[in-house]
Amino acid sequence: LMYLAHYTRPDIAFAVDLLARYSSMKSHWVGVKNIYIYLQGTKDLGLFYQKNQERTMVGYCNDGHLSDPHDVRSQTGFVFLHGGTAFSLP
Repeated sequence: LMYLAHYTRPDIAFAVDLLARYSSMKSHWVGVKNIYIYLQGTKDLGLFYQKNQERTMVGYCNDGHLSDPHDVRSQTGFVFLHGGTAFSLP
């Protein structure tokens, strides 16, 4: 799931990263199962690059101070666009 989230399916990145923190509890494994069900229904989605597209890269970031009230931690997110296709780096 981590490979899919970071390289081909950024739409599941937040959920996968959040579940990876708490994978020891059974209720969180239900969340992992739900991600697999979502992936099964959206097989036609993913990152697609066109052959003759402009090769520009643009990056965006966002942060939330104390956005995780359980651990009292901040979270940061970012995304890059390469040729109009979004991706993130591990």
